[in-house]
Amino acid sequence: MTGDGSGDLVLRNGTALVGPDLVARPFRTLLVRDGTVVELSAEDRDGAGRPEVDLAGGFVLPGLVDAHVHLDLAASPAAFEHWDRSPFVRSMTCFHNGLLALRAGITAVRDLGSADMMTLDYAAEVAAGRLLGPHVVAAGRPITMTGGHCASHGRIADGPDEVRRAVREQLAVGAGVVKLMATGGISSPGNPGLPQLGVAELRAAVEQARQAGVQVAAHAHAPEGIRNALEAGVDTIEHAAFADDDSHAALVAAGVTLVPTVSALNPIADGLGIPAATVAKSLQAREQYARATAAAVAAGVPIAAGTDAGTAFNPVGGLVDELEMYVRFGMSRTAALRSATVTAGGLLNRAGSDTRRGVLEVGARADLVVTAGDPREDLGLLRRPVEVVVGGRRVDLGWVARSVAEVEAVLEAAA
Repeated sequence: MTGDGSGDLVLRNGTALVGPDLVARPFRTLLVRDGTVVELSAEDRDGAGRPEVDLAGGFVLPGLVDAHVHLDLAASPAAFEHWDRSPFVRSMTCFHNGLLALRAGITAVRDLGSADMMTLDYAAEVAAGRLLGPHVVAAGRPITMTGGHCASHGRIADGPDEVRRAVREQLAVGAGVVKLMATGGISSPGNPGLPQLGVAELRAAVEQARQAGVQVAAHAHAPEGIRNALEAGVDTIEHAAFADDDSHAALVAAGVTLVPTVSALNPIADGLGIPAATVAKSLQAREQYARATAAAVAAGVPIAAGTDAGTAFNPVGGLVDELEMYVRFGMSRTAALRSATVTAGGLLNRAGSDTRRGVLEVGARADLVVTAGDPREDLGLLRRPVEVVVGGRRVDLGWVARSVAEVEAVLEAAA
């Protein structure tokens, strides 16, 4: 792992965006010990020999969290074909994507589906300190029905008993979240609005995941699939491109978080090599998807920022594009920031764990981003982080940039 220190650090002379409301608090000393924020003071405190950084008035906020990525995809035109490539290329892609995340100030992600254990293995290497990358909560294989969304590479399960077994398989290899397909998808064959796994199947999955203290994310685009997933008790709804007012009211009533990933369709166009059916469905859905997300914002649906990164021409690191869309849809910039810190971070806080992610306060994990100015006034500052800190360790952003280029050269040669 490339970084400075052992999780101890002193930041001087900045403004911290603290607590769940990201309130500005000027400080002279922000002290990190063993990867945890232990003091935030308006006075000069003794750093006890720890590495120090003078921020010269910079702003410190919690590390960004992308609540829906696919580190084991390469943003290629036919994205899912990547899962048929060699383990070497796929592992290098995970490493590359992790570096892209850190370069963008994304210090943690929820990975919602791979073809096998690849992202689980990557997550374990990062957690053990053998690789530099963001913290990863990974789902393993997404669970789908015969002929369902991602059936070409997902874990096919039909009926409650088989779904329960499929969940157990993912948990057995280390999944920290379970991914279910409640409707069809835009990037696979079939109608994205039709329901797929039914209520009994979804409920069996939720019950099994709950026993392990693991959350459940449901891919669901349209009202019936959303309703089925909510009835089953899932924790998050992913996408909701065709949600209606009743869907949003049900999300609010259930207190379930929506992860829109609305920016994922922005790059889709003819002539780029993307499968024709995906282009057609994407272009048909784009305006309705934007309207549905704007309506979710207006209805007060809890929203965690996610990008679906890894899909066609949608590389890891584009979280600010998603946030800026939320602002266009009526969110304040502070609320958009909360969606990518406090709210998204809360999805990573596993039941029974005392680790707090997505918030800057004493006792929380020291995953931090430093910007030159106040990102509550200019989200674009997040595109140029001054410092990135993971678990109290400064990330060498110069090394990250060089390594990204080197890995891209290797992947290009292997293409």
